[in-house]
Amino acid sequence: MNKDNKTGKTILLLFLVLLLVGAGIFVGMNWNRWFGETPPEAPVTDQNARDWTGEQEVYQGEKNTDTIDIPGYGSITLKADAAEQSVNLYNPEQNTCYFRMTLLLSDGTQLWQSGLIEPGKGIYDLTMEQTLAEGTYEEAVLKYECFAMNEEQTPLNGSEIKLTLNVIQ
Repeated sequence: MNKDNKTGKTILLLFLVLLLVGAGIFVGMNWNRWFGETPPEAPVTDQNARDWTGEQEVYQGEKNTDTIDIPGYGSITLKADAAEQSVNLYNPEQNTCYFRMTLLLSDGTQLWQSGLIEPGKGIYDLTMEQTLAEGTYEEAVLKYECFAMNEEQTPLNGSEIKLTLNVIQ
């Protein structure tokens, strides 16, 4: 074997060993970044946050007349087997539209519907279209239809509030 050939193979072998060691170090240094979990970053907190000391006065501004305030109810209690009922349903005085309210069972059966109710007016007594037996009626709906206070009574956005009817003796 030729001395030059032996030296060339040794240099090539040394180069390959150094290349493999360097590649191993490179892969080892980057392994977690490529395949590992990234360490969680510290949360960015609001520097204006202060210890909570209760409700504070805040600017209320003027009423946005483009919005409609719709009261929500979790439940309404009614008298069993009676068409005449006492309720507290209303159109908030800050609204600039009429309300028409409809009380429905979960299957869509209409129990009652109001006429147009002006802002600041309420319904305290109503006559239901059918009576209900004693019980709990889940997923009933109080439907609000809203209308502009113009000659055309242009329909506006409305809402449907799901509630429970508690019908008692």
